Amino acid sequence: MSRCFYVFAILLLSACKVGNDFEMSYPFSDKDIQENLNLSADTSAVTPTWYNIFNDSDLNTLLTHALNKNLSLKQALERLQQSRYSLMINSKNNFPMIDASGDYEFSKASNSHDYRTDVNTFNVGLDASWEVDIWGKGAYITEQYYEFMRNYQYSLEDLKVSITAEVVSNYINLRMAQEKLRIALANLNLQQDIFETVQQKFEAGIADKLALNQAMYVVETTKAQIPPLKIQVEQFKNAVALLLGVIPSQLPVNLDKYRKNITAKAFPFNTKKLYNLPLNVIRSRPDVKAAESQIRAQNAAVNEAIANLYPSLSLSASFGYISSSGHSLFNKHNQDYSYSPTLSLPIWHWGQLTNNIELQKHIKEEYLLNYNETMLTALTEIKNAITAVEQAYTAGSHSKNSYNKMQNIMNLTQTKYKNGLVDFTDVATAEQNLLNAQNALIDSNAAILQNLTAFYKASGGGYNFGN
Repeated sequence: MSRCFYVFAILLLSACKVGNDFEMSYPFSDKDIQENLNLSADTSAVTPTWYNIFNDSDLNTLLTHALNKNLSLKQALERLQQSRYSLMINSKNNFPMIDASGDYEFSKASNSHDYRTDVNTFNVGLDASWEVDIWGKGAYITEQYYEFMRNYQYSLEDLKVSITAEVVSNYINLRMAQEKLRIALANLNLQQDIFETVQQKFEAGIADKLALNQAMYVVETTKAQIPPLKIQVEQFKNAVALLLGVIPSQLPVNLDKYRKNITAKAFPFNTKKLYNLPLNVIRSRPDVKAAESQIRAQNAAVNEAIANLYPSLSLSASFGYISSSGHSLFNKHNQDYSYSPTLSLPIWHWGQLTNNIELQKHIKEEYLLNYNETMLTALTEIKNAITAVEQAYTAGSHSKNSYNKMQNIMNLTQTKYKNGLVDFTDVATAEQNLLNAQNALIDSNAAILQNLTAFYKASGGGYNFGN
């Protein structure tokens, strides 16, 4: 009966905890988020496949491969797997452990003794040990490793957000460079035709040398823009291949060919959707959740440090057989067993234990500050992205008007030049201005796409977690 009482007492003590439960506090409320981002009541969650709005099959194919083949993602996945096994290992530290052992020893007596007896010793048995988790120390260690695992999971999802945004961004830059290259080549053909016309007029004595040199200058200036654009095209293709974890020749799509270029026209998007985010859009972002898991793990570390101030109880026992003869080893008369409870109480450690508690508390305070900063950064990124998208559309409208006006100017200038009403200087200037206006329009179209990408990335990329 007394033994049952002791076992019950040990189990009761092992349910005790000396630390403090953690309650998460947020630096700003849902109301603050709603007011600062002007969120509407009509909310819709962002999905991980948000890029489907661009309706670009090549981009979709690239992203599917990137999320499965990217080497950084594979490394992050391996780290997550490692954390799972670390949790399984360290969560069992306070479980009873049993080991089996067996040995044989032969001792030959010295010939100098009158009575010589050789000794054979056979020994087999089980050894058991258990450090009773009286104050919850083992539970706190388990909690730490559980939060470490969650941190790796959130970090993996956050990396997916970044990889997706990087693939989209590089793809947009690639298509922008290709579109500018196409425009430059088209303008070059037009300028060469104009140059040939001026040259014919020069040879006929109708045009002067100034007009000929100006026409040649325009052609050479455009030619000079082509090599840098080809370099950009190659660089962005290589960047996409790197993100997919393949060499450029192994890309799943031929990026040199495309049915449509997403930067050729302004992407249609209802900017009111920018304000349809859920209130938990910030605290549910993967990087914010990763910062939160750091705090939770450190809170458990503080509690573990507190538990080290209290007495510890460990139990050890052994059971086995010892015999001088292998044939009779398992005879009940050869049984050998022992058990030993050990109580340890820290008395004097020169302040190490208490200082460790303070150390762990200050680390926790650092993680709290990091969490607040991460939340504030998230809010700022979303607010900046919303503004950038809206202003990109405003700028795009002006760029479109500017290009249309410049196209009209070019047409009128060419007509007047053919009728001898203006010098070729006006034509050359109009040609350069038209090319600049075309490039500005492509830049504006690409900026809309890039800012939308930044918005979806800032919103968590669809890899959001609940409260």
